[in-house]
Amino acid sequence: MTAPPLAPAPPRVVVWTVAVLAFLYYLTPIAARLAAGRPLPWSLVLLLVLPAIAALVALPWRERAPIAIALVIAALWVPSPGVLGAAIVAQESVARRRSLTSALTTGAVLIAAKVLELFASASGAAATAISFELALAIAGVVIATLVGLLASSRAQAQHDRESAEQARREAEASRINEARMAERERIAREMHDVVAHRLSLVALHAGGLVYRTNLTADEAQAAARMIQLNAQASLDELRTMLATLRGSEAPPEPPQPTLAELDVLLADAEDIGQLVTVTHIGDLEAVATHASRQSFRIVQECLTNARKHAPGAPVHLSLTARDEVLHLRVSNPLADLAIPDASGSRLGLVGIAERVGLVGGTLTHGVRDGQFVVDAALPWGAPAKEGA
Repeated sequence: MTAPPLAPAPPRVVVWTVAVLAFLYYLTPIAARLAAGRPLPWSLVLLLVLPAIAALVALPWRERAPIAIALVIAALWVPSPGVLGAAIVAQESVARRRSLTSALTTGAVLIAAKVLELFASASGAAATAISFELALAIAGVVIATLVGLLASSRAQAQHDRESAEQARREAEASRINEARMAERERIAREMHDVVAHRLSLVALHAGGLVYRTNLTADEAQAAARMIQLNAQASLDELRTMLATLRGSEAPPEPPQPTLAELDVLLADAEDIGQLVTVTHIGDLEAVATHASRQSFRIVQECLTNARKHAPGAPVHLSLTARDEVLHLRVSNPLADLAIPDASGSRLGLVGIAERVGLVGGTLTHGVRDGQFVVDAALPWGAPAKEGA
């Protein structure tokens, strides 16, 4: 969950109007004495003016470090009452950007600084003037605190509204997605029934061609035509069902590689520094597509496992196609000084077993004479468990 955004600062014109007007307010007695030609102790004038100007100069940094700037201004408020405007602006920044505790603390420090300033300059001043000055300072600090807290509260409320709206949109999207998936499953079940019906017709007419020997040429052609039409319709329905399950926005998947692309796989392995030697017996092109596809993925997974668990070790691949069975063996020496790669899901052999099982084959793997060996036998007589 993201942090709530900070409340925006008040307009600059408002900030500087408050700060400068309060400064000018405390300069009016000096201006009046100068206009009347009365002498002024310049040390006292500098003590009044310089801290106020320093406080105004520090204000641009209040957004970056509000508490630090407020404490600096509090220190400058002790010698000069002209810091009042800068103190109000700094207190608003603390209340808007920091916690309530921080705002109350800096507010108390600022008021304490004002009390010290009044005690330091109270000689000869009327009690009414001192009370007015203190009330003005307290009112300014309190109002600044309330304004900052209100801005912070409004920003938090806006953030909560946006978060609630985002959660509502995500919940609505999730609900729509669940409804879409449920509809896709329903459509897929319906198409499954349709495909099963059409395939049963194909099987029925094919059985008629097999067992009926008294069919005329026209009858045999009609039955073959019916088989062709139902097979084509079944294929179309199956494509539609797969597209439905995949989703309309998903692109069609490319054809899966077979042993015909084995040279490309081996070249890629050699390009990254893996030494692979290959021996094969028999015609690999005769291997049925479903077995060839699974064999390619098994070899790919074995090469990946060898790179992970025995980096730098040579790999030997043996392929033998005989009697409609592809015998596949991948072996590599065990890791010696190289550090195996511990990343990955460690489910490579599980995936290989699943692929071998899809074609009704057998799989063995383990350590033999210092070598890790994977032996698989994949028959390709009939793709009993793999959908074409």
